[in-house]
Amino acid sequence: MSLALRYILFAAAIVGISLLGLGLSINQWSIPLVQHFLPKGVSVERQSGFSLSHAHFTLPSFSLSAQGCQLAQISPTRIALSRYPLKIAVDKLTINSNCFTQWPSASTSDQKPLSLRHLQQIIPSVSLDIASLSISPWQTYQGALHFSSSGAEQHLTYHGQAATLDAELSGQMLNLKALSISHPLLKHPLNLSGKIRLADGVTVLPDEANLVGKVELASYPNPLTVTLSREHQHGALVVKDTTAQQPLLNAPFNVSQDEFRIEKGTWAWPMPVQHLSGFFSLSAENWQQGFEQTLLSGRVNALTQGRGGKGNVVLTLGPGKLSFYNNQFPLRLTGTAKLKDLQFYAGLPAALTGALIDPAIHFQPKALLLMRGEILPGWEVDEARWPIAGARLTQQGLSGLLQANFMVRNERSSFYLLHLAGMADSFLPDKGRWDWRYWGKGMILPLTANWDVQGRGFWHNEEITLTSLSTGFDQIRYGSMLMQKPRMTLTEPVHWVTQQDKPQFTGQFKITADHTFFGETSQLPAAQLDLDVNGTTPDQFGFKGQLVANRIGPVSVIGRRDNSRWLGRAWWPEQPLSVFQPLAGPSKSVALRSGSLRAQAAFSLTEDKGFQAGGHWVVKQGDIWLPNYQFKGLNFSLPFRFNDHRWHFGLREPVSLTIENIENKFPMSHLTLKLKGSWPWDEQNPLEINDASLDIFGGTLALAHLRLPQRQSALLAIKHLGMSQLITAIHPKQIAMSGKISGQLPFWLENSPWLIENGWIRDDKGLTLRVDKDLLDQILKNNLAAGAAIDWLRYMEISKSYATVQVSAKGELLMKSQIHGTSRFDDKRQRVNLNYQHTENIFMLWRSLSYGDNLQSWLEEQTRLPANKENAK
Repeated sequence: MSLALRYILFAAAIVGISLLGLGLSINQWSIPLVQHFLPKGVSVERQSGFSLSHAHFTLPSFSLSAQGCQLAQISPTRIALSRYPLKIAVDKLTINSNCFTQWPSASTSDQKPLSLRHLQQIIPSVSLDIASLSISPWQTYQGALHFSSSGAEQHLTYHGQAATLDAELSGQMLNLKALSISHPLLKHPLNLSGKIRLADGVTVLPDEANLVGKVELASYPNPLTVTLSREHQHGALVVKDTTAQQPLLNAPFNVSQDEFRIEKGTWAWPMPVQHLSGFFSLSAENWQQGFEQTLLSGRVNALTQGRGGKGNVVLTLGPGKLSFYNNQFPLRLTGTAKLKDLQFYAGLPAALTGALIDPAIHFQPKALLLMRGEILPGWEVDEARWPIAGARLTQQGLSGLLQANFMVRNERSSFYLLHLAGMADSFLPDKGRWDWRYWGKGMILPLTANWDVQGRGFWHNEEITLTSLSTGFDQIRYGSMLMQKPRMTLTEPVHWVTQQDKPQFTGQFKITADHTFFGETSQLPAAQLDLDVNGTTPDQFGFKGQLVANRIGPVSVIGRRDNSRWLGRAWWPEQPLSVFQPLAGPSKSVALRSGSLRAQAAFSLTEDKGFQAGGHWVVKQGDIWLPNYQFKGLNFSLPFRFNDHRWHFGLREPVSLTIENIENKFPMSHLTLKLKGSWPWDEQNPLEINDASLDIFGGTLALAHLRLPQRQSALLAIKHLGMSQLITAIHPKQIAMSGKISGQLPFWLENSPWLIENGWIRDDKGLTLRVDKDLLDQILKNNLAAGAAIDWLRYMEISKSYATVQVSAKGELLMKSQIHGTSRFDDKRQRVNLNYQHTENIFMLWRSLSYGDNLQSWLEEQTRLPANKENAK
């Protein structure tokens, strides 16, 4: 072997050994080498080592960080050996887009724009597969990517649950075979396809484009077509409903070196209740200098028509610059939106802040939203104010101080003022939290009631809670009823769970009131009603509780609220009648001494029909004292109905009332009657009393039928009334009478100038009259002529008597009598025929306590001895 060959072999051995050592030490020197070519502030960290097999060379897994923010995480990368084109496989690549802001900026003044043709030339023939590509914050669109390149042709496919892509690039022509994107707002995925001729500059917009797609929105009933076309400097984006002529969106645009502009764009949203449409414009200046250097400005308006005519709302954008990560972009919403029932007035200056992927809207000073209109049938909002200056709106919701002020009235001339104020934290309906306090006042004119309310609560996710509540009225007047200071408070917090699948509404209330007056004398003592409520919403719940008013009760109450209607039932346990003394009035007028009462009722309360009730009262063995009467053994069962300020009694059959004894100046007993009808009564709702009877003076007073209002007189029948008991009751001092009388007295209570019209009275089987001797002797002593004239009245047997009676509405009595009988005095019998007429005001007579003196005066003034005792005229 020559010396030269030996040197060559030795050098080769040295190089081989060096290469082997370099390969064995690659895990030590590779990272510092890569780090040397990275910008300052960017670091790479290896999690595993290099490996080599007979088929693959495996690069280690590593992470790339910029300024401490982890930009990318790459799993081990496998490079196939002896394959062409080069085949690269990656199991997982995770990219955090938020870290791009931390990448060091480099001067680009000397760099030429990147050419698409040059880029295609330097990309080697390669096949790249990434089994899982995830870019935050769009992890929903995670999928598998395949990229292949061969000269001027590239092919890209992407498959994920929410997005798929199949595209080919040949020279400058991009063939978008299929693009599918899913989103919660879309009923079905958005599908696009078409061709785009790219410009040679990578950062320049395409020269030509023609894309067509289909989309179905969750909030729109019909499928939509999307068309994007561009030719050089002009183009248009059009979204159309296949069933309508007018496009939902028409955005014609112009592109130049310095500006991208949309002018006279139109949009429409044909909602079933309210059709919306308008115009928009957009300008992007210096757009080729990069997104963050582009000056944006625009304007969008919405035309509305409804209550009050036409309205116009304008959203002004910019002018300003947007950034991917840090924005302060001005916005302003102004104008009037007039919808079918509501009108909105907006003056909302704001600024778009934060990153574009998670933006926030900060409302500036003087931001105010107003509303007017009809929110519910019959309920008018005169003004609703939402001052939201300082609040912040994000994708998570509103944060900051939230206030709301309402002025509401209804068609019945009631009005209310209500205020809410509190702090919100990422609040949206059924999401986040809003803690507030509320207060208000109002007036309900039909009830002559002033209303007030105050309390605290919060709205946390899908639960609204009232932790405190105090609301009530100074009084409530309803017809003849007056309730003083009713008030409702909480004994347990109110919880309203608004979940659609499991709604719930629960709480405990205490309702109190001072005295409640019914008319001028009847009253209910201070009362308290404890209620438990359980249901699904504040408009749909059941309730149960107990009412106690001093010694009255407890009265059990159960019912439900069904939207604007209240329904319920109440049970009044059997209690001594005396506990209801306040309802009967002062004891000096009506005194409830003994007996028992029980009752039950059903009731309803609606806006159109007011308060209605029905049920029955039962009284047993009642003992009731009035100033001039005492009722003992009172029994009745009274079914009733109350509606439209009217009581209705005896709904199916007449009410039977019985009273065993009535003590008065005249003792009475066994009163019975049947009652049916309405009180107060009128022609359409009469009150009828039937089969009434009363035992008095050994006889009976009977009333067959009385209708109120009266159309004809009612007939009071007098049967076998004992004159001895009657004379004893009126206790004349020196007059006695015996025998029985009967008669009929047609009487009127209303609609007639008469109380009794054409009544008559007669004896049954004769009467006997006795006048005390001392009375006649006194008359004879004072007046001999008068004494001689009435001397025949000392003792008289009346064989036949008949009298007609009429009483005017003013109480003037006119009675004409005929009496036939025999008088005995001085052991002589003489026949007497007597005709006389008597007038008296019975109201004054009834008030008098000296019935005997009146009768004596009548005898002195009205009687005479006929000249011919056999035929007196």
